[in-house]
Amino acid sequence: MKTQIRITLVVLILLFVSCKDAGHEHDHQRMQAGAPADGSLFDLEFGWTTQDNNQFYWKNLTGEPVVISMFYSSCQSVCPRIVTDMQRIAKQIEKKTGKLPKMALVSFDPAVDTPAALKKYSKKMDLGDNWVLLNGSEDAVRMLSVLLGVSYQKTSGNDFNHSTVISLVSKEGRIVARIEGIGADSTPIIEKY
Repeated sequence: MKTQIRITLVVLILLFVSCKDAGHEHDHQRMQAGAPADGSLFDLEFGWTTQDNNQFYWKNLTGEPVVISMFYSSCQSVCPRIVTDMQRIAKQIEKKTGKLPKMALVSFDPAVDTPAALKKYSKKMDLGDNWVLLNGSEDAVRMLSVLLGVSYQKTSGNDFNHSTVISLVSKEGRIVARIEGIGADSTPIIEKY
């Protein structure tokens, strides 16, 4: 029995060390968010490409609130949880308003998250027609992240350290509510929607 416990402990320690050395710690992707910038999302002039390979401009959403977050599709830790939180928020908004809200996910990784990759991710996560997944230039991604107060940094390989922020953007394009962290209380977004 003692030998089995020792072997189990050794295996667990080796797994922990190998994951840590490979850059796969479970919390490696979380960064502190910054303050959002003052301004309208709809003033950003960069063009984006959707998961359906269509051109997209934020100003096309004028008059419509949108729930938005940033992610990358190859993320195996916090990004799927961000999407799950957004799905929960969408259901709460639908219950409150009787209609599906506009939801947007913007990739940190434009080289990997092509429209085809975003389409595949959308299907994998069972995202409906009210979701838009966006690919943009590195400059566009950086500008949007500053506006939203989302911090991110590319690490080794195809990973990113990033904050976990979900924002509600008003029909005028201004951030009116946001939450930070996985499983955070969505009340601020639901109340302001």
